[in-house]
Amino acid sequence: MILLTGATGYLGSEIAHELVRCEMPFRVLVRDPSRLQFETRNSKPETRRATAAYEVVVGDLRDPDSLARAVRGVQRVIHTAALVKVWAKDRRDFWRVNVDGLKNLCRAASDAGVERIVYTSSFIALGPSSDPNAGEELRHDKTYRNEYEQTKAEALDWLRHEGYRQFPVVALLPGVIYGRGPLTEGNMVGNMIHQYLFKMMPALVGSGRQLWSFAYNRDVVAAHVAALEKGRPGQEYILGGDNRSLQDFYRVLAQVSKLWRSVMHVPFGVGKVLGGMDVALAFVAPHQPMLTPGVIEIFKHDWVYSSAKAARELDYHVTPLEEGLRSTLASS
Repeated sequence: MILLTGATGYLGSEIAHELVRCEMPFRVLVRDPSRLQFETRNSKPETRRATAAYEVVVGDLRDPDSLARAVRGVQRVIHTAALVKVWAKDRRDFWRVNVDGLKNLCRAASDAGVERIVYTSSFIALGPSSDPNAGEELRHDKTYRNEYEQTKAEALDWLRHEGYRQFPVVALLPGVIYGRGPLTEGNMVGNMIHQYLFKMMPALVGSGRQLWSFAYNRDVVAAHVAALEKGRPGQEYILGGDNRSLQDFYRVLAQVSKLWRSVMHVPFGVGKVLGGMDVALAFVAPHQPMLTPGVIEIFKHDWVYSSAKAARELDYHVTPLEEGLRSTLASS
């Protein structure tokens, strides 16, 4: 039995679809079961009827009792749940979920005799990189642009200093994920694609020369499933992608969609002012900011890495951006 956390999120929901497709029995830990929207894609109707897809445990990473129920009888865990936002009114929520939640789950899993925990970290935990050969040895310089980056980096630091010695954790660090899936706040590229296709004037902060590691979500999902058996506890694997500039991303998107739009470039200084106004509004109105000064700082840097280790040990495959975007648009 596999326990999956984060099954209502962008990546977690796609992993759930894959587990159902592969007929792998699993359980999900969720706060709100009504948000589960699994479909058994690419499988035959008779298979869908015959497969008991998943069990549901209602709980929270901050509640040890619900975690104990969730891991009972489980051999492996895929932990994708995180607070993936650019801003929260109570910034402590990032630590409660992204750092303490990981620790709570590891302890509960260990007490239950779980054999392996596949933990979804993030490229952002490693910090900015302009070197496409940068690997898992990269250390964050501890200059943080927002709470999400800081807490993902601190969670990885905890694993490196304590967690790996105590718990059977395999850490996966995906790049900037894109592909089929719900338009959650964590689906940054999906929202960029939606803006390009359906809004009059898509916008990009800065020059667009910055490099991102675009990781196609089917590749990332496959690596999570592979890590259940092939991942080595105590090891980290970057699941990067096609290292391309943001300008290149929009050029490829135009070619694939056959829709040519001008992309407005917003200077960093203007973006920080707009982001500050968006955050100020969120304190006085029921409003979730889409732009913050911290997000602007993230756009100033390159975020590229090497996936060589994951390719060797997890058979990780990097889909070219052209192919991935074409499949993404075809499935939307």
